[in-house]
Amino acid sequence: MSVATGAEPDLAPVSPVTTGPEGGAAALLGGPRRRRALATRRQKLVAGVIVLSALGLLVFRGLTSAMDYYLTAAQAVAQKAQLGTRDFRIQGTVMRDVHQVGATLDFTITSHGVRVPVVSTGSPSSLFKPGIPVVLDGHWQGDHFSSYQIMVQHGSNYVEAHPRTAAAGAPAR
Repeated sequence: MSVATGAEPDLAPVSPVTTGPEGGAAALLGGPRRRRALATRRQKLVAGVIVLSALGLLVFRGLTSAMDYYLTAAQAVAQKAQLGTRDFRIQGTVMRDVHQVGATLDFTITSHGVRVPVVSTGSPSSLFKPGIPVVLDGHWQGDHFSSYQIMVQHGSNYVEAHPRTAAAGAPAR
């Protein structure tokens, strides 16, 4: 017990003690501490690999689905057995035998000397006519190609052949 004599007792300055996440005597004594950083690095590495793999998969799927492939009429006939009744796209030039029966359009496309009869239930574009290249969505059905969509291909000469399209897109003067 101390007696108060009016004089302040001699107190040593106290420094704050800092301990690491482990705490304990090793931290108090300044000894080596185990680091959790190793586990954290592994977790970050695994998470990074997962994220990069997912991004790679998304980019791959996006690029492959963005590419619209089609077979020419000659290729489609050559691969008819492998294609079976699976849907695919076929490209060819429309022959002159176009005729419509109700909602069905019958015509023939050709590519590299190979002719493919087509029965289409898809409504053709106003640009559809004999002599133009088309891409059709559909499948083989017996000896003919059954199409549900007709897409008309046009090249750089499209604007020249249809000047109203150029005028509609031209800025007003």
